[in-house]
Amino acid sequence: MKEYVVYRHGWNVVNQNPAHGLPEKQAVLRIEANSPEEACRLAELQVDVLDNQYLTAEPATDVDAKEELLNRKAGADDSTR
Repeated sequence: MKEYVVYRHGWNVVNQNPAHGLPEKQAVLRIEANSPEEACRLAELQVDVLDNQYLTAEPATDVDAKEELLNRKAGADDSTR
């Protein structure tokens, strides 16, 4: 099993309101699963998904690597000030 980050896509005033600054794509859960599809199925049991919304999942290792790279770039930008 792998760990996945599940994202909810789609604004809704009930759970992902753009007026509150929430993004259209929002990470909502980390979960262990055998595939991205299974991660989404399992997440649907724990996360509200309304009519205009859907879930996707990415391997957590990929998400963490992207986040680490962004943090390094932000740190480099801060050091030039």
